[in-house]
Amino acid sequence: MKKMFAILLVLNLLFELMAALSLIAGPEGIRAIGLGNQWSMHYGFAALAIASVSLWAWPQRQHAALVSPVLGILLTFHTGLFVSLMVAGDQVAGSVIHAVLALLSWLLFLTKKKWCLEQETGRPAGEVN
Repeated sequence: MKKMFAILLVLNLLFELMAALSLIAGPEGIRAIGLGNQWSMHYGFAALAIASVSLWAWPQRQHAALVSPVLGILLTFHTGLFVSLMVAGDQVAGSVIHAVLALLSWLLFLTKKKWCLEQETGRPAGEVN
């Protein structure tokens, strides 16, 4: 599960960084300065923030105190985007990517006590003293 969390962090970084760059540099991004209606660029910076979660989490990725909020953020983001993309029905690839990342986030969140470590003791988070 620790490896799956590392994979989730890497995939989140890669996919959201690509999304951020395409939204910021796209036709309704930075090239549209002064024309108004630059929602694409604004959402690009939100995608950049979600991508950065992976970098901020990396050094402490085994500790329950960090894993819980990070997985909470990722499962909310990817589940929400999956639902939004399914309602819109116009981005199959994005729907699949966010479905996979959402499912992985949920799986890791629901099993985190089995593979996370308590920062103070270094023991598994679900272990009783």
